[in-house]
Amino acid sequence: MPTKLRELMLLRHAKSEWKNSDLTDIERPLSDRGKRNASKMGRWLKEHALIPDLILVSPAQRAQQTLRRICNEFSANTISIDSLYLADLNTLLHTLSETPQAERVMIIGHNPGLEELFEFLKHDINPNTLVTKTFEAVTLFPTSSLAHFILPQSWQTLEKGDGKLIQFIRPKDI
Repeated sequence: MPTKLRELMLLRHAKSEWKNSDLTDIERPLSDRGKRNASKMGRWLKEHALIPDLILVSPAQRAQQTLRRICNEFSANTISIDSLYLADLNTLLHTLSETPQAERVMIIGHNPGLEELFEFLKHDINPNTLVTKTFEAVTLFPTSSLAHFILPQSWQTLEKGDGKLIQFIRPKDI
């Protein structure tokens, strides 16, 4: 019996604030621009009926605030996972391998780990399917950007090049 297609959305946390030097990295909040962009992405997800079945999120303040801003627009099951804070490719793949069999999963996290996972999964990029037409934006993965993949296998058997990137969206593109 063939497995169902899976969808994975990678959302880099929104722009964070650097003003308060007393805060540790994990405590940094969103900037005003980050708050606006996270809310904008939440509205876009709702308008396009791209509501995740499950959101896995870093415990960092900026990731948690991004989650709250996007979830102002819809409700979703969420799990905060300590190991997602500054996670590398192997940690992200391990986290996905332990994910329940949800069909559409979002990870809200950080670079460089999200970029590494993006590069690992992507097979081919068709610029005509992207909301952003700037290929460099796809390779840089700026804050509040969303990469939306279709994956042919279960979360437990992801391999290099398994992902078909169907959308890459930046707040300034919508």
